[in-house]
Amino acid sequence: MHSAANLFSREITRHFDSYFEEYDLATSYVELLLILYDQDELSQNDLAEEMKLAPSTITRFVNKLVKKGLIQKKKVGRTAVITLSKKGEDELPTLKRAFDNAVSDLEAILGNKFVHTTKGLLIHGTALLKQK
Repeated sequence: MHSAANLFSREITRHFDSYFEEYDLATSYVELLLILYDQDELSQNDLAEEMKLAPSTITRFVNKLVKKGLIQKKKVGRTAVITLSKKGEDELPTLKRAFDNAVSDLEAILGNKFVHTTKGLLIHGTALLKQK
């Protein structure tokens, strides 16, 4: 089971990442930008919670995206608040189209029903494992 799930996860990641190679971004970075677009601004801790990633991973993502000029990081008291930069806002429509194309192409390869059923099963399975 573990090997099959791990292999499937790697192939899904490879599929999505191929859509962002020209931007030198992994899919997780694009997802972070999409979250910021929807939320306007978030603390690094809120981003970690939203993306279900370790705060140290979010710090790495934020540092790379700041370096690329796609987001801004400002201190508000002891909290780091993250927002899209002007460059990030300008590039987001292109990245969103690429993300949507990745989803559409995945659905064309695997079938819409398979994609949505698998997503639901993964979410349900994750919740059950967390209860353990």
